[in-house]
Amino acid sequence: MKQSMKDKVAVVVGAGGGSGRITALEFGRQGAMVVVADMDEEKAKSCAEEIKKNGGNAVSFACNVRNEDEVKALMDYAVDTYGRIDVGINIVGTNTDFTDITEVSSENFDLMYEINQRGMYYCMKYELLAMKKNGKGSIVNMGSVGSLVGQRKQGAYNATKFAVAGMTKSAALDFAQDNIRINCVCPGPMMSDGMKAALEKDPNFADQYLVDVPTGRFVEQQEVANAFIFLASDLASGITGVALPVDGGMAAD
Repeated sequence: MKQSMKDKVAVVVGAGGGSGRITALEFGRQGAMVVVADMDEEKAKSCAEEIKKNGGNAVSFACNVRNEDEVKALMDYAVDTYGRIDVGINIVGTNTDFTDITEVSSENFDLMYEINQRGMYYCMKYELLAMKKNGKGSIVNMGSVGSLVGQRKQGAYNATKFAVAGMTKSAALDFAQDNIRINCVCPGPMMSDGMKAALEKDPNFADQYLVDVPTGRFVEQQEVANAFIFLASDLASGITGVALPVDGGMAAD
């Protein structure tokens, strides 16, 4: 069964690359009107142009989620351009350190908090305000397997990603009566562009990440995008407040 986004307005934050770009392109193929947002203006424009080249409808917007005014301006732009927001995809996050918390600098801790937690809060806040006026909506946030289980040498990152799952679940309860569904996708170790570059330098670099993955492989960006697309779609109309692992079985342990 094919999900359909026909005539829906989707804001995809973090659509400049990776699973965000894949998600935005698929929304365009399915007939959505897509607002492609990314901190990198050129990458956002490139994604929007590809959607239009394939016959879709898209605009781009440069947005740094650390800046509340920019996030508000993004959501206002979406409403001004297309009249409403039906779907909010928030692919927000960074991990600066792979070490225990005693070795994470205060600056890096603050950066992870500002992007992963506060940036997510800004996105959700202004999407929800727009969706309440429309009387419906679906939000899908980027969590992590680190939203569900503790991980060695990722304590600061886990703290912010546990917060994403908490905000997702709490907001799902608060806005269920407004016909707004809120879920998050929780990937395990993913074959990102950064991981590909690391593996080119050191073929054994992956070993430390795959030791706890039952399937023994990285999650592909397309697999993560598939989860975003499903949870955003009407096929998931009965699902809210879920933190969905896409992790090769890590959270099952």
